[in-house]
Parts: sequence; C-alpha cells; structure tokens
Amino acid sequence: MDRRTFLKYSLATGVVIWAGNEIPSLLGSESDVSKLFAIDPASAASDYFPQSVASGDPRPHGITLWTRITPPQSNTAQVAFEVSEDEGFSAIATLRGTAKTNQSKDYTLKIQLNSKELKPATTYYYRFIYAGTTSRTGRFKTLPTPNAAVDRVRFAYINCQDYTNGYYNAYRFLASEDIDFIVFLGDYIYETVGDTSFQRGIRPLRLPSGQPTASTLADYRFLYQTYNSDPDLQSIREKFAFITIWDDHEFANDCFQVNAPDQVPFHKPKLRQIATKAWAEHTPTSVSFDESEDPLEAIQIYRTFKVGNLLELVLTDERLYRDGPPCDDLAAQQQTYIQSKRYITPDCPGRNDPNRTMLGLKQRQWFLNQITKSSRVWKIWGNEVTTMQIKVLSAFATKLLGTPTPDLFITLDQWDGYPAERSLLFKTLSEAGVKNFVTITGDLHTFIAGYQKVNFDNPTDPPVGVEFVVGSTTSSNLSEQSVSPGTPAVPIALLTQVLRGSNPHIQYFNSATHGYNLVEVTPQALTCTLKAVSDITKPGGTLSTLKTFKVPRDQVLIQEV
Repeated sequence: MDRRTFLKYSLATGVVIWAGNEIPSLLGSESDVSKLFAIDPASAASDYFPQSVASGDPRPHGITLWTRITPPQSNTAQVAFEVSEDEGFSAIATLRGTAKTNQSKDYTLKIQLNSKELKPATTYYYRFIYAGTTSRTGRFKTLPTPNAAVDRVRFAYINCQDYTNGYYNAYRFLASEDIDFIVFLGDYIYETVGDTSFQRGIRPLRLPSGQPTASTLADYRFLYQTYNSDPDLQSIREKFAFITIWDDHEFANDCFQVNAPDQVPFHKPKLRQIATKAWAEHTPTSVSFDESEDPLEAIQIYRTFKVGNLLELVLTDERLYRDGPPCDDLAAQQQTYIQSKRYITPDCPGRNDPNRTMLGLKQRQWFLNQITKSSRVWKIWGNEVTTMQIKVLSAFATKLLGTPTPDLFITLDQWDGYPAERSLLFKTLSEAGVKNFVTITGDLHTFIAGYQKVNFDNPTDPPVGVEFVVGSTTSSNLSEQSVSPGTPAVPIALLTQVLRGSNPHIQYFNSATHGYNLVEVTPQALTCTLKAVSDITKPGGTLSTLKTFKVPRDQVLIQEV
C-alpha cells in the first residue's frame, strides 16, 4: 500500500490510522471494518460518549484526539474515528482509523496523529463511532509551520476549575471567542470535595472511597469523569485544542515531588503515581506515561510549542521536581499535623537557600535554553505559580494585626518560596538580552498584571519581563476563602490597596471575580484582555472586560488600553 492509503499500523497501541476512505486490506475483511464506521441515525452520542470529545497538543501536522466510552460490557472495545476538513464528513476523510480501549485505561482513547495529510494552520473536524453511535463533532486547528510568517495568533488561558465551588459560566462565553487554541495552566480537578476553607459545596460531590480527599485510582478517575461531564466544559473542549499542564490539585494541595504536605504521612509515591495515571488517561495530550517507571521518571510534561515565526510557548512543570516548602516542619508532620508556615508568613532561612529549586536542574537548563535561543518574536512562559513577589510590608502588617510584625509573604508555595532560583532565571534572561518575554500564570485565583525583576526589593531594578495572572474559573478567590484562625478578616478592597502599596511592581490586582484571559499576539504587540463573569453560584451570568493591557514589541512595558 502506498503512503496515501496506509499511514500507521500499531498492534502495540491498538491503533490503526489511514488516509482516505479505502480500508487497508491487511486489517482483514472490509465488511467487518466497515461495520465499525456504520452509523445508526436513531442513536444518541450520550449513550456511549458521556464526556464527549477533546483534542490537544496541536502541531503543524499533528494533534491528539480524545474520548471516553461506556461500553455495555466490561471487555475490550474497538472504536472508529474520522478526521475531515468537512464538518459534515460528506467528503473523503482526511484520516480514518480504529482504536481499542479497555477497563485498564478507564475506557479512554487517545489517538496521536502526526501525518503530512494534516495541513498546517488548517481547521479540521473529527468524531468517534462506537456501536453505530457517533460522538459529538469536535474541532481543532493545526499550528503554522515553525518558519511560517504569522501575522496574528489568538488564544485563551484558563485554570483552577473547582467543580464543587461553582458553575463554569465563563466557558459559555469562551466557547464563542475567535481563538486558535486554549492553554490550561493547572488545577483541572481538585482532590478534595469538602474542604470548607475554600470549597463552598455549590455542586457537592462524594468520592467512591467515601473519603474527603482522593485516595484511590477510582477517586481520581471519578473526578475527571465528573468534571468532563459538565456541558460548558465540554463545549470548549469540543471547539478548541487544549495545551495542558498540571499544578498541585491534580495530586494534592501544595504538592512537591511525591509528597502531599497537608496529609499524614506526607510521603505518598503510590498516590502520586495513580494521580498521574488518571491525568494521563483523561487529558488530550501527546505526553507519554510509563507507569512501570518511578513516579518522577514516568512522565515529562514540560514542552514547547512554536507558532510560526511569531511566538514560542514554553511550558514548565513546577511540581514534580521542586524542593519542599522552605519553612514547614515536614518531619513533624509524619507523626502529627503541624500548622503550615506557607501562608501569610515571615521570611525564614530556608527560603533563601541558593540551592533551592522549583524546576530542578535538568528542567531549568532546558527552560533557559528554550527562551534564550528562541528565534521567535515573542517568548511566552506557560507558568503555574506566580513569579512576582507578593508580600505585605511590615508597616501595613503591624497596623492590620495590631502588633509589631515583620514583612509577611502571602504564600511561599509560589515563586516567593524559591527566590534564589527566580533571580537566577531573570538574571540569565536579562544578561542574554532576551526581548519580548511574557509570562502567563494561574494558581492564585486572582487577576494580576505586573513586572518581573531580578530584585523585587530594589525599586530601581529594571524589569525583565511582564506577567499576566489569570483569575480562577470557579475556585475560591481571596474574597471568598475562609480566614485562617487567628488572622483578622480584611475586606478585599483594603487587602487590594495593601498589596498594591507593598508591591509596586504590581500594576493591577483583582481577587474578587472569576473568568479567563485572552491573548492576541502580532509582530507589533501582545495584548492581554482580562474577562470576568458576574456569577458562578448558579448557571448563567454575564461577561465583562476587567482590563485590557498591551505590551509593545521590544519594550518591557504594560500599557492599559
């Protein structure tokens, strides 16, 4: 068979891919294979595809397609799929194929396509077929070739979608945006289902284990199944390819390596591995996972995407390789829980250890190489936790608490807990003369715009780059979270003033709403628009624009539009 007829045949993965409508003869009987593509018009997608479809990791000639089925019997199931430039699938298919899945994969399917049959910068449609039933139709757009002259790229980035804490109203509006892809920056699920300090129980869940925190593979799978059953989340997964990384709650709050610092005992390699397995099964990504390997070696999610000559998106993993919290007494937590010293906390000697790392040595060198050697106009860092220093100066803290108090860091789980490595990164980029460096960040459930510096405590230190932090989709922001015992409640308006006054590098701060960020990149400028929904406590709401900021080419400058 020539290349046009037959592209890939893999017994190891149970996936067969070919171009056009002609069925490769080596698959056996043409009539048997044709039955896999036969469609019963009376069937409904919801019968077998409860989480609909998704796509991810777009490339100039590639994409990963995803779905999950619910077969009537617990055995191996064979599923057909089609990709076409025609939304109605009436023309000859661009690519067709079959794939097998079973209970060991939670009946998920991931089809990694890498074929010259897929043209760069082109919109395609796809669907799955099982038992005569078609899934809903999905859509994705391939990336331009790495050296193509690109005039404009538009994408959205989102994060922190706690199902229990509200409705995904923002996604109803995001589904209508004119964008090329979506970047998800972590906290796709939350491992806890009833933590009253930050979960309001608007949409209550009960884990299969009956525990308040995910403790089994079934628990983690249940969370992905439930989250992906939400119709608003399905709508954006169907319409746009996702580029996804994780943060902490895909495993455990404030996790590092295989450790969950808020759980006793905190060293949990088996739990880390099953959490990773569930993420790999339910995320439309080309990242491979080998569960026979050690948890720290089983997967690598840091990677890069080149979009023509215009931008390079560099994504990092800030959980799997990081050192533990600098000020927590983790040894004591093996026996009994100790109040963590990660939030609203003063400095400690461990924080300034020059050897402390969030990225790990290997990933750090990779990251610096990608950014400093990139030939694209814009270098965009897909980053999990805030790089900008965020603290309350002593004068403000003393007045708020009514007693002499040193400077207080809001949280040491972000880059404030790793200041030496942060300075090293920004100093290296500055000395290399890197221009047009922009960071997009999640995690803090807050909309923030500000500057990155080698030394945040030096007001004359020139900025190296700009950072735009996106608010959460639903996860509790600072205005909604419960106050820690012994800490006075501070109105969000006052807290905003205090944080702006304590951190002059921050140009905008809003932790009282939810939504998403839109980014438009052209050769002349990068524009970031912060969009918010009016309500997440019930379906519906309205959408508004909080702010629009522009970064002109070759300038470390945030301009409000």
